[in-house]
Amino acid sequence: MNTDFQISYTLDILFFIDCMIDEKKKELYEDDIYRLMPMLGTVSDKYIEKLIKMNQHTPRMIEHLVSILLINEHLHEWSVTDLLDRHKHLIKNFKKTKQFSSASKDLKKFIKSHSLKAIPLIKAIVIDLERLDFKKFWLEEKLPLLKEKITEYQMTLGGFNIASHVNKWVMNKEVLSSGQWYLLIYSGADYKTLLQEYRVTSAILARENLFECIISYALQVNSYKDVCKLLKPTQKLQAEFKSHEECKKLKKISNYVETSLKMALKIYLLEGCGTVAPKLPDNSFANEILNYLYEFKKQDNIKAPEYLGEMMKKFSK
Repeated sequence: MNTDFQISYTLDILFFIDCMIDEKKKELYEDDIYRLMPMLGTVSDKYIEKLIKMNQHTPRMIEHLVSILLINEHLHEWSVTDLLDRHKHLIKNFKKTKQFSSASKDLKKFIKSHSLKAIPLIKAIVIDLERLDFKKFWLEEKLPLLKEKITEYQMTLGGFNIASHVNKWVMNKEVLSSGQWYLLIYSGADYKTLLQEYRVTSAILARENLFECIISYALQVNSYKDVCKLLKPTQKLQAEFKSHEECKKLKKISNYVETSLKMALKIYLLEGCGTVAPKLPDNSFANEILNYLYEFKKQDNIKAPEYLGEMMKKFSK
């Protein structure tokens, strides 16, 4: 996969603010946060407290703002403050896009509830951070790290096409593409897909962790329910389901079958890209699926629904 990783100072400074209002993310970047945060002005301190309260009511506010900016035609041309200056116009324009119609409920909730109050506060904190030479700090200390990480990722992904590896197992359409990837310093310790199109990757992720995040995401957004309904459970499988600690939560045996399939597929895909994967219990249904995946390998010309459908028939009574 010839991935074109992009770098964005604008998105990184917003995610830096996210780290100041999210305790878990703050822990990831303690040195940088406590190097700059104590020097902020009293107004910024008050605004951070307000944003913390807003974020508790509407989580992932900064992530939603980043989503809004990702499709803004001026993202790579205007300064951060200019982008946020006309916040009402920014929201109004986003509502006109095709991405808004398919946006998550959380993103729409942010737009409806806190966006117009939060964006001016965020802008003021950006101005304060730039007063403290955040841009110089980012350019001199963080940009070289990003470029180094991009080289590492491109070498790894160039030798192994993770997109093709994962897309062979999706049920409806491809979930990964090679374009629209952003590598950022302060985006956290995981992999995000925003607006179902843009992939945000963290510079603190190791190669094997990135692959695990990508595979986990692909399995999460895929539904295997229809194919799992083809299975007619054996008495052994019914007994395993009833004795499972998640039985009440899963409710139906078909849900247990889908969960087992996703567990087995995750390990199979991880091992396929040379990553050490966790072990499954020997007598579990998930382990039976994993053994099947290795014994009867799927050919490239066979679609996942057809292959998995045959598998379910094989495990039926």
